[in-house]
Amino acid sequence: MKVRLLSHASLYRYARQVATGGMPFRRWVELYGLNDPEQRIADLGCGPADVLRYLGGQPLPDYYLGLDPSERYLELAQKKARALGLPSGFVRMDLDRLSSDPGVSEELSRALTEHRITRVLLPGVIHHVSDEAAHATLELAFDVPTVQSVITSDVVYLPEHRLNNVMCDMDRGEFVRDEPTYDALAQDAGWPVVRKSFSSPRLSSIRYIHYAFSRNAADARAPSPDGARSNASAG
Repeated sequence: MKVRLLSHASLYRYARQVATGGMPFRRWVELYGLNDPEQRIADLGCGPADVLRYLGGQPLPDYYLGLDPSERYLELAQKKARALGLPSGFVRMDLDRLSSDPGVSEELSRALTEHRITRVLLPGVIHHVSDEAAHATLELAFDVPTVQSVITSDVVYLPEHRLNNVMCDMDRGEFVRDEPTYDALAQDAGWPVVRKSFSSPRLSSIRYIHYAFSRNAADARAPSPDGARSNASAG
């Protein structure tokens, strides 16, 4: 998962920002529903929760739950949440073991249930895990009745996007996929509605692919960061 990219939080943030020319966090605030007071959000693999820095002056979600294996990242994320006055909780959890350790699955399911989570975020997660692990994560979220949607963000190989694909090659994720392969994974995930969109950092030749998994069409209407939206599937 993304927490393995760089072990030092400050170095991680710096390297990512330099490589992309600046991550599109302001657009992701809306995409993720972080400015929606009706959402109770769980950020799986939250890292230092850099996106929270862009919530100043905006409505806050009803609750934010950050989960990550790194105590240092969780400390940094907690400081950001406190500075915002954001109702929040933080749990140290080894999400890499989610698909192989029933104890971790039970712990996550319990956390989502106890905090009445309505939306699960998987930012930079799917391209670090196998199809089996991705399916296990999406199925677990679906099995929690309060969870209405899941939003993903990942790097993606694209035809004739040379710089984008070089950046994908440099990413430490072992499961970076092309768009049709992500589409197939999304369609097989079992959620009734799946919507797809893209976003770019300041270096616009780099693209991120996003899927909004939802129990119904209304919940899947997450804003498209670049103004374009297409259905991967709809039920």
